[in-house]
Amino acid sequence: MILTKPKSVNAGPISGTGEGVAHSKRWYVALVRMHHEKKVSERLSKMGIDSFVPVQQQIHQWSDRRKMVDTVLLPMMVFVHVNPKERMEVLSFSTVSRYMVMR
Repeated sequence: MILTKPKSVNAGPISGTGEGVAHSKRWYVALVRMHHEKKVSERLSKMGIDSFVPVQQQIHQWSDRRKMVDTVLLPMMVFVHVNPKERMEVLSFSTVSRYMVMR
């Protein structure tokens, strides 16, 4: 059996690099200072920029009490959904050091 990819009527550029789409938003991973993930995410949301910090609720227990605590799953990382202009604005924050890149 031979499987073929169906031809799309609304196909983009032949190269597949997305050159025809201007200023589209993409997801990036911003590297931030330790323990500043939630603060950066809140600041981004006030600016109208989509961001995501994966957290998990855990129960911390002390000798006198128990408490539900949000624990950041990926320390020092914040996912941001930005266009090229917003990408540079995020880097202007003092708590954001750079973006993670694949090499």
